Amino acid sequence: MWKKIFFIILGALLITIIGYQFTFLKMRKEREKKIEFEENIEEQGTDVILTGNGSDKITKNTKIIIESYNSEGRMIERQEELAGAELIGNNRLDMLVYANSYKEKADDSELKSGLERMVLESYSADTVMLVKYYGEPEPEQGYFIGVKDNAVIVYLEDRSQVYEYTNIELWTLPQDIQSQLVEGIYVENEQELFDFLQTYSS
Repeated sequence: MWKKIFFIILGALLITIIGYQFTFLKMRKEREKKIEFEENIEEQGTDVILTGNGSDKITKNTKIIIESYNSEGRMIERQEELAGAELIGNNRLDMLVYANSYKEKADDSELKSGLERMVLESYSADTVMLVKYYGEPEPEQGYFIGVKDNAVIVYLEDRSQVYEYTNIELWTLPQDIQSQLVEGIYVENEQELFDFLQTYSS
């Protein structure tokens, strides 16, 4: 009987100790993450203007301003809108995290335009300003469309690697296109490639 009580108390103590350590480690990680983000902002040379005590949260009435600058430091775009669902409820730290990780989630078009980073320029519950910095855009890659085993195939620009196999059979194409494909048809970008494949796919 006493042994059972002893083991129950011991188990409860162990659970409490483990729970305390887990909470302590979690809080420590969050603090380290916060310090790391603030150091990143300082390294980028950006002065983040902060108002409030950091607990002010974004609401549906918060104005979000996003300015974009090119590699020469000229503003190329300025957007103003009310906070969307993904930002509502965020506080200052959440927005630092959002800005710092924005490039990882950016779509291909922004990355090809040379997106380098986003920073949180200023924060309050009324207005949040984010700034995107762009470098030189990535040059668009061309493609060669050719034939292999009587089917249309797409190579990268230098013809060193197959980019895409298609199900377009050579005999289904007009005679003049067949002749061009034997030599190889060069297209300058993905849009031209898409247009070609769309035109001749069955």
